[in-house]
Amino acid sequence: MIDPDNIDYQKMGFKAGLEIHHQLKSKRKLFCHCPADLDADLQKHPQFTFHRRFRAVMGEMGDFDPGMLVEVEKGYLVIYHGNDDHVCTYEMDETPPFWLDMESVDSGYHLAALFNCTSPSEEVVINRKQYLDGSITTGFQRTMIIARDGHIELRSGKKVKITNILIEEDSARKIKTEDNGRTVYYNLDRLGVPLTEIITDHLDVDDPETLVETARMIGLNLRTTILAKRGIGVARQDVNISITGGDRAELKGVQDLGLLPKYCAHEVCRQQALIDIQIQLASSQLEKEKFQHTYIDISHLFDDLGEGEKAYCIRLPGFEEYLNTEIQPGKDFGFEIFEKCNLITGIHYYNMFHSGEASENSVLNRRGTKDLLITQGKDNEIREVLSLEPGDGYIAAMGPEKPVLHTMKISIERCKQAFDGVPQETRRVLHSGNNEFLRVIHGKGRLYPDTDTPPEPYPMEKFEVVKKKIAPRPMELFRKYEAVGLSFTNLELLIRDEKVPIFQKLVDEIKAPVSLAVQLTIEIPRWLRRKGKDPEGISHFTTISIAGNIMSNKIPRKHLRPMMKELCMASKENHDKIIAKWICHNNEKDKENKPSDQWPTNGGCCR
Repeated sequence: MIDPDNIDYQKMGFKAGLEIHHQLKSKRKLFCHCPADLDADLQKHPQFTFHRRFRAVMGEMGDFDPGMLVEVEKGYLVIYHGNDDHVCTYEMDETPPFWLDMESVDSGYHLAALFNCTSPSEEVVINRKQYLDGSITTGFQRTMIIARDGHIELRSGKKVKITNILIEEDSARKIKTEDNGRTVYYNLDRLGVPLTEIITDHLDVDDPETLVETARMIGLNLRTTILAKRGIGVARQDVNISITGGDRAELKGVQDLGLLPKYCAHEVCRQQALIDIQIQLASSQLEKEKFQHTYIDISHLFDDLGEGEKAYCIRLPGFEEYLNTEIQPGKDFGFEIFEKCNLITGIHYYNMFHSGEASENSVLNRRGTKDLLITQGKDNEIREVLSLEPGDGYIAAMGPEKPVLHTMKISIERCKQAFDGVPQETRRVLHSGNNEFLRVIHGKGRLYPDTDTPPEPYPMEKFEVVKKKIAPRPMELFRKYEAVGLSFTNLELLIRDEKVPIFQKLVDEIKAPVSLAVQLTIEIPRWLRRKGKDPEGISHFTTISIAGNIMSNKIPRKHLRPMMKELCMASKENHDKIIAKWICHNNEKDKENKPSDQWPTNGGCCR
């Protein structure tokens, strides 16, 4: 395996694109009139529950999407929690959608203008995108393309293309799983909440640092608007990664952008290891046709099987070295197969094992994070039953007979895939930096027009008006204020704290120094929050008044913190009196030389 800490991404042909999902502010959900917020009590105290099982449907071209077939293969039972305040018959898939929420559509066109899209949709066409993991009760998500051909500007001046901006309904919230993952519980309060999806062109990003900056810059642009929600869980990133000779892998559920470089490095390691395995197999005498679906019962070798449990294994001629190949830190190719089997069949990773695991040099032994399921002696017994030749391998599993046989089937198919290199997959990121199989990447067959909702024309004259009202973007603000001393870090804080308007008033209208404006809008408010005070009660008018008095030397800057701390604890009606008190006592304070945090009190000439 290549060193994940020393990767030449340009040499590897690294390419990456983002799919950023962000909830939008809206009074109602996208296709019904339920409120677009969440119910904290719903998980523990649902008013009603119901369950569903899903099956794949044939696409318009007469075939099944391969990703949908994998989802059906998992055989999930899905149980939904709902209440009357946040869930109606639409979320339950008992009635067709109501009229489309045009407020959310308007937000989509605003974002299209924000991200410089040159190809807005003149007609909003609602499509269905199939999802059979249970997160959507209908088995499909309603989605619509708002615009294409935009870009986002980075600090270097580079422009990363944005291929699509969409508006779609959010999915349900997963609560828990049971029965080895075969039963899944979801809250329905989030289902249908308006969501924007912003997709970047993977060809424009060739290293993880640029990828992280692109994600951060898109987030900053969204924060300059009043359209995007804030808080935990309102934004999610998916990352599509490939390298030369590899293929697209979609990493789902990237929450922490700080871990993104690690995710990228470990996925590059995985793809390069799979490419190396493919090359070695091509130069060997092995043929995928020799991998037969012959499942051998080895239950007699284990005396600790439960009632109804069996142990089976499959023979893999000449494949042992590939099973033991490390493809991500601490994970060999055999464990990669086990992860896929676990998700589809429910057999736990550690109830599966492969040849060579028990050897001293195996990846799992070196990692030392689990007790091996079999000893070297048991491994020898299995080899004897299978009559293995040197270099031959095997995969075995134990548990309920039906899922164990299903595990054998998936294992054979995944080993055959190794001859073809890197498969296109959607994968789930793990905190270790590694990732695991989630599903096959969906094909075009999963998307088709919605038959319940007519297309909605959108006047381009309205879009042109929106374009003229776009507030300055982050890079435009930075170019404007960099020359007078604003750092990009402080610009990020201004945007995150929603302080750009007051900062501009201070700098542009009353000509306050940037250092003073930053102190009033970022540094002191954050200091006050750490002290347990709420600075939001200090109005823009009061902040401007404070800045004017500082600039005219009526109040020393060193008195800002105690004065604003006092303002936080007072009602707005008394703010002018408090400022006047500090002005009145300025000279007296200097004479008395009292500590600034103890002066003035409620006494004095301005009481």
